[in-house]
Amino acid sequence: MNVLVQEAAPDGVVLASEPVSSLLVVFSQAGGFQWPLLGILMAGLLVLAVRFMHSFFDRRAARSLKCLSLKEIQSDDLSRVLAASEDSLYARILEGMLELWQAGAPADAIGQEARSLVDTARAAYRRTERVVGFLSSTAGGLGLLGTLTGIYILFSAGTRDAETIFAGIAVAIVSTLLGVVVTIVLELLEALLHAWASRHVEAADEWGSQIRYRLAALRAGTEQEVLCEDR
Repeated sequence: MNVLVQEAAPDGVVLASEPVSSLLVVFSQAGGFQWPLLGILMAGLLVLAVRFMHSFFDRRAARSLKCLSLKEIQSDDLSRVLAASEDSLYARILEGMLELWQAGAPADAIGQEARSLVDTARAAYRRTERVVGFLSSTAGGLGLLGTLTGIYILFSAGTRDAETIFAGIAVAIVSTLLGVVVTIVLELLEALLHAWASRHVEAADEWGSQIRYRLAALRAGTEQEVLCEDR
């Protein structure tokens, strides 16, 4: 990125200096707005990184449960697999459903338990989305504030001094540019994370439905055996 910087000579003649290629120099021309914008970017990246790591480790911990063949599995097998599994959304769904099934709860209550846990996971991602959205909006607002500040510097000076004019223009342009960049980066990363995490939660919801159907089948089979014994 090349920016042509103009300097005022002692006799008032404006001379063109060499092109400035350093992004750090451009960054420094935001009139102080670069630091809060940088802080917002770092905060947003930290929030997204924490949510990404949580989802990543949850996916990895759930691999053994996702690979289960549910067509012929028995309740005792489910209990043993659960005991050997790491904590994950899948493990919490299975644990809650098994407890209700063993307590004799109806199928609707078992299904509601799974949906409740899935909704809790979705709510966590929505909180991340709201935080990132707030940071993104704040970055855009700071960029606009930098634009207004630069315009104020430009017109309030009441001078034709090239250095003063350039300072006002630089604050307006660079702060706006930084605000737009921070907003785009945060919104893009949040959208990618949301799509990636949503697939995991939706898969867990579907898996919970399959567990509910299997537990219902096991209960029906147990009741059938009891009826046959009574006869």
